[in-house]
Amino acid sequence: MSNSGPKVAPGAAALLAIFAAGGVQAANLAANGDFANLGNVWVNNTGLGSDDWQTAGATAIPGWSNVTGVANEFWVGASNGYGLSASPGNGSSFFVDLTGQANSKPYGGIEQTVATTAGAQYTLSFALGSSTLYNGPGLAAAALQASASGAAPLASQLYLSNPTSANEWTSETLTFTADSGMTTIEFLADSSYSSRYVGLDDVSVTPAAAVPEPGSAALLLLGMGGLGALRLRRVRRGS
Repeated sequence: MSNSGPKVAPGAAALLAIFAAGGVQAANLAANGDFANLGNVWVNNTGLGSDDWQTAGATAIPGWSNVTGVANEFWVGASNGYGLSASPGNGSSFFVDLTGQANSKPYGGIEQTVATTAGAQYTLSFALGSSTLYNGPGLAAAALQASASGAAPLASQLYLSNPTSANEWTSETLTFTADSGMTTIEFLADSSYSSRYVGLDDVSVTPAAAVPEPGSAALLLLGMGGLGALRLRRVRRGS
């Protein structure tokens, strides 16, 4: 039985497989999204395994800035006295609590600016942490406002977590379309809630449509060009 479908040379098939498997890359545009202790600047200034911004000797989280007027977060290490840990997808074992050591209002917020392309769509992803040790139903839920702003506000949404376990992380996303070459992403614990813990971890900003890596695209084009030349020679021989 003959196969009437198009034939693909083995070499071209291999190239297509390589391109499909690794030729598309969605790079994370956010810096230090897992809150790693870059440069070993983290200090345990609370004695409980955290670097609290409102406590003497605090250090800034690499790659991040405090939201003006609401600097009240703390940077938590792997070994801490709170019964909490980083999200499962975190590679650094560090995370952030936006309510601060004292849980005083206004709660804290952090932000950073990433390079974007006007008109392109992006996805802001992050993990929201909550715990039955510190959160409850209703106004005691972990409440986090995530937003993206360029030349004008682009997107903003309130995220809530009512935990059922002592160390709970939920994956959240916010989609926005950039209006300029720079976009500021911001995370702010909502002070209208009485949260005692609003965890943040695993932050990423990725293009909504992945772009082929230049090397992979060139390899595919080269392979397809070779396939076309081979087919042309076969046609000429047959004639």
